[in-house]
Formats: sequence, C-alpha cells, structure tokens
Amino acid sequence: MTIGEALKSLRLHAGMNQTQMAAGIVTESFYSKVERGVHAIDADVLIQILTAHHFDVTTFFAQITNQQSTESYFDLAGKITYAQNNKDLQTLDKIEQTIENGGEEVPLWLKFRLELAYTWVLRSNDRISPEMKKRIKGLIVNENWDRTSYHFLSQAVIFLDIDDAKRLVESAYVAYRKHPAIDTFTLQFVALIAVNYLNCCYHQHVDISYADSSLEFLHDLPAEPAIGLNKLLGLFYAALFNHNKGKAKGLEAIIKNCGYAAVIDDVHVN
Repeated sequence: MTIGEALKSLRLHAGMNQTQMAAGIVTESFYSKVERGVHAIDADVLIQILTAHHFDVTTFFAQITNQQSTESYFDLAGKITYAQNNKDLQTLDKIEQTIENGGEEVPLWLKFRLELAYTWVLRSNDRISPEMKKRIKGLIVNENWDRTSYHFLSQAVIFLDIDDAKRLVESAYVAYRKHPAIDTFTLQFVALIAVNYLNCCYHQHVDISYADSSLEFLHDLPAEPAIGLNKLLGLFYAALFNHNKGKAKGLEAIIKNCGYAAVIDDVHVN
C-alpha cells in the first residue's frame, strides 16, 4: 500500500473530504496529488497531517512498511458503529473477542473506536483505564481548536472525568466564541460537545453548576436548522437540571414525536 492509498483509506474512514484532510497544512490540490501518487510528501508534513486528525503515526508507517491491508479494520469499525447505534453490547463483546484472538496488533484508532462504543452504550467510563483517559486528555489539552478538534472532543468527552470534561468543554466554548464559525459542520460539532457533555452530567448526577455554561452556550448558538435538535435538547436538559418536570415532559414528547426518541432513550423524566 502506498502512502497515498493509506492516506485515502484513513480519510474515507474518517468521513472527510480532501480539503478537510489537508487541514490547511498543504493545499487541497497538493494533497490530492499525494493521494494519486503524483507528488511525494515530506515526512514532517505527513506527520503534521496525521497528528492534526489524531491518527496514530506509528501504525500508519507500520502499515506502509508491511503493506498491511486495512480493509478488515474498516469492516470492524463499521460493525462497531452499527452496534453502538443499536446499543448492542453482545455484538461489541464479540468484536472485542475477535480483536483479542486475531493474533496481531490492531491500530490504536480501532481500539479507541471500540472503547468509545462501549462507553457510550454503557453511559459510563468505568472500564476506561487511567492511561487511556490520560492519553485522550493529552490529545485535547492545548489543542488549536478547529472543526476536527471540536468533533474529537464531542466524541471523547465521555472518556473524561467530569471535572476534566468541564474544563475542556469550557475551553472549547471560549475558543469558539473568539473565532465563531457558521459552517454547518463546525456548528454541529460544537453543539454536539454541549449535548454530549450534558448527557454525561445527567448520568453522573452532578448539580446544575456543571451544566450552566453548556446550557448557555447552546442557547447562544445561532438558530440554524442544522443544530435545531441540539438546541431543543439544550432546553430539555435545562428543564431536567432545573427540576421542571412538566416542561421536561413536554419537550420529551416533542423530541419523540419528531422521531428522535433514540437520542434521549437513556434519560428518564421522573
């Protein structure tokens, strides 16, 4: 597998276009030619691109050296996502067993993806090792905030202890307010940070002081259709934290009637 082919595989798996993958480190035109094998790429620049998207550099170069196919890994990643969306712990357990019995070291990103699925399905980070929490926190701390890092935090926030999560999400809010972006993806990712963090607050039974800044942030985001559900979820969590059962019940009914019952099926309005 060539460097270009490996980059393209990573990019497609991450759901990014070439401009996003280039991350402003090189031009989209240059990056496109690297994927197609027309241009070579300097090792330092390649590492910058990989680290910008939190791809494991060591695994990437091992893949190139060993001509290792990633097709089976991507197939497993798709199954992990499907199991997470369906809250299917039995399938996740089977996938974990498959990985453990595979006889070879799997990429860090695939281990991360599996742990992430377990954590969201269980709504708990209890099975995450302190080493993994430290690694995830290290990837986010001192981050130059952009669309990619917002997305990473929105998914990884559940890995963190609640006090660390609070500090990091508030850091992301400060960064966004300094340089607000109104493109659809950035808006969705920063809104998802707040929604997923609020879900963590709910399940860890913290008081409203942990949630205030996120509720305010969601409220202040522009009234764009792309984040309409997230703003509605902000109102729902605000009602929960303020112990307004009647309002929470009403918002719950609206969310479910709109076909989004799955996003709050782990939340119970008492």
